[in-house]
Amino acid sequence: MIKSEKQAIIERLQERFQDSAAAICVEFRGVNVEKVTRFRRELQQSAGEYQVVKNTLAKRAIRATRFQALDPLLSGPTGIVFCPTDVAAAAKVVTKFVEDTNGAFAIKGGVVDGALFDAKGIQQVATLPPRQELLARLVAGLQSPISGLVGALQGVIREYVFTLQAVADQRANAAPSE
Repeated sequence: MIKSEKQAIIERLQERFQDSAAAICVEFRGVNVEKVTRFRRELQQSAGEYQVVKNTLAKRAIRATRFQALDPLLSGPTGIVFCPTDVAAAAKVVTKFVEDTNGAFAIKGGVVDGALFDAKGIQQVATLPPRQELLARLVAGLQSPISGLVGALQGVIREYVFTLQAVADQRANAAPSE
C-alpha cells in the first residue's frame, strides 16, 4: 500500500472517530462473510458501523483524539464498531453477535465518552435501555417534583378560593336578615 492510500485511510478513520460517541474493538477469527454481512446490517439498523482495520493505521488515526485509550486493544485481527449516537443499541448488537458466533467473534473493549471499558464493561453498556428511553426517564424524573409543586400550589389556591366563597356566602346569608 502506498503512502497516499495509507493517508487516505487514516483520514477516513479519523472522520469516523470524530463522528462517533463510542468505538468498540472486536476480534474476529473464523467468521464467514455471510455472518459478518448480517452483523453489519444489524448494526446499520441501530446506527452503528463496522470496519475491519489495519492496526498500525488505526493507531495513527486515534492519536490526539478522545479514542487514544484504544491503543492497547489494537493488536491481532481487529474490527471497530463505530457508534455515532445510540451506544447501548450498538453494544447490544455486538454482544448478541458474540453469543451467536460461539467465541469466533470477541469483544476486546471500547471507549465510551472518552472512558476505556473492557469486554465486561461493554456488555454492561449493552444492558442499558435505549437512549430515547433514558432521556424519557430523565425528563420524567425532572418533571415529577415540578408536577408535585404545581399540585400543591393549586391545592392552596383552591382552598383559598373555597374559603373566600364560604365567607362571601356567609355574608350574603347574614346581610338579608338585618
